[in-house]
Amino acid sequence: MKACTYVERGRFELREKPEPRLETPRDALVRVTLASICTSDLHIRSGAVPRARPGVVLGHEFVGVVEAVGNGISNLRPGD
Repeated sequence: MKACTYVERGRFELREKPEPRLETPRDALVRVTLASICTSDLHIRSGAVPRARPGVVLGHEFVGVVEAVGNGISNLRPGD
């Protein structure tokens, strides 16, 4: 899958990342249909967040369709 990735100061790229998987009972997988970076991501781009290392995925502001849920999730189901 492709993900907006921090490469180096001043540079983001779409890069291939491994397909996600459910790891805990409270996980949900969401197929992102629309995403955006936010102000905190812009701080990463400018180098103002030292703990952000090259390779980190950006864009936590998103909407999408639930693809799978762990067995600890009762208020979502695939297709939501």
